[in-house]
Amino acid sequence: MNSKFYAACGAMAFGLAACSGENGDITGTSTEPNPIALISSSSVGNLSSSSFGSRTVDLWDPLAGDYHLNTVLYAARLSANEQADGHWFWEARGADENEGGQSSIVWPVALGSDADSLSTVIDSCQGICGIADLKKGSMTMQPFAAVGFVMARDAAGNPTPVDVSDWNGVCISYTSDSDASLVLDLGDSLGTLFYDGFAFPAASLPKAVNPVTKCFNWSYFKIPSWKKENPDGWGQNTGLRAAKQLVGLMFRIQNEPGQYKFDIKYFGTKADGVPEVEDPESAGGAGVVDSSGEFVLYGYDGVLWTPTKDPDRVKTSYYAENVWPENAVEDGRWYWSTDEDVGGMSSVKWPVALGAENSLTPVVELCKGVCGVASLKKDASQTDPYVSLGFGIAKGASGEPLPVDISNWNAVCFEYYSEIPIRVELVVSDTSDGLPWAKLPSSRMAVKRCLDWGHFKLPKDSIAPYEGEINDMSDVTKMMMHGSYEASRIEEKVENAAKQTISVRLKIQDEVDGDYRFGVGAINMMFLDENGALIRDWQTEW
Repeated sequence: MNSKFYAACGAMAFGLAACSGENGDITGTSTEPNPIALISSSSVGNLSSSSFGSRTVDLWDPLAGDYHLNTVLYAARLSANEQADGHWFWEARGADENEGGQSSIVWPVALGSDADSLSTVIDSCQGICGIADLKKGSMTMQPFAAVGFVMARDAAGNPTPVDVSDWNGVCISYTSDSDASLVLDLGDSLGTLFYDGFAFPAASLPKAVNPVTKCFNWSYFKIPSWKKENPDGWGQNTGLRAAKQLVGLMFRIQNEPGQYKFDIKYFGTKADGVPEVEDPESAGGAGVVDSSGEFVLYGYDGVLWTPTKDPDRVKTSYYAENVWPENAVEDGRWYWSTDEDVGGMSSVKWPVALGAENSLTPVVELCKGVCGVASLKKDASQTDPYVSLGFGIAKGASGEPLPVDISNWNAVCFEYYSEIPIRVELVVSDTSDGLPWAKLPSSRMAVKRCLDWGHFKLPKDSIAPYEGEINDMSDVTKMMMHGSYEASRIEEKVENAAKQTISVRLKIQDEVDGDYRFGVGAINMMFLDENGALIRDWQTEW
């Protein structure tokens, strides 16, 4: 990120920049104006702060009247020509301008004119609240906006790194209409090594309608997995190393174009006696994760798919070699689709930009699986809104999908999480009775579940109704025979579905429009014991 990032009004510890023009107009950086649209504080939300109890020692507690952060708390001693900063700044209009974006932050009140220009916002919100107005412009990635603070500055007013490793980590209390991230800013001098700061170590913050508090050890802060090669010396202990030379810390929202409310209520350190959270290293070295354990995939190994080892494809030929179609090639590549063809307006919000030809590999490398937000919107569709993702089994010489007998898998097992149930469908050639399906229940925590073929069923309307007249007992007998026939026919069709599967599809669908988080990690099958029975203890078997 360029140097003007630090020149935003309110970031100047020594009062080098004024924030109001002669006519009282609000301006932004010294090189770019910062358009501030005034909004009522009620439109951002006046959150009760009762859930954010003040502690004896804090970095920042707006309820205690703090306008800036106590950045030297537990920090290494500053040199003679350095002075603590901690004043809030924001990325002004065009924070993403170098990438073609036009994002800005909308504040609830006019900003102040001194070094603590956001003091008026703090007084109004009892925190830092506003609206991230994300505008993509010509960007190829998702637009973003951020607020943050600089640790210290030298005599010339330039940001300077500080060793804050003794904080042991950081805590934040907040609400946000969007997923966000905490970014350890290492400054312009190191920014070139981290894609101009886009790959600085970060920890993820989930969307939170109600106030939540998240605490992160330094080990939670990771370089994004899409950055293939780490700078020299940054392969391990990334967060701790960054904390030893921290220039600033940012709360960043990066998402699809739109307006997203946020409210930051508290910053603290892990040195304040906050209980330890789960060590991410015990969860398979996860990247940016939620310290609550919700909405996290852990990178397990699966017989059919291990995302951390083979992000591109599911091994669909496993245990199907002896029934593999002649001249067919293994597929297994992830695909995704929406309800657009039936009049819906649903979409998927991915955490990173997709790869070439809409490849999900960058998503898999970041999430240790396929993760995102299903944004369901019915619009003119006659069905409940949905998005789906899946993988094909095999392809012919010209690329056409081919049915394969995968019945030897015995079941299909998933590591997953989802805010709403997931409908797992076996896509077959004959869809006259609909697709066989089974349900994965909703779970905010990652769980492992197996669906053996006996779990799958056809839609209720697959059974053809009896259309004859019922005048006597013989007609009743005919109706019962028809019902038995239909039941047997449907049962046989379900049993044969796994023997002619074209693809395995996971559909995320609900009758109510909304945004729903999901993640699909390792994929496994089920083995048989010595007696030919399915081994159902999949929780410990893989």
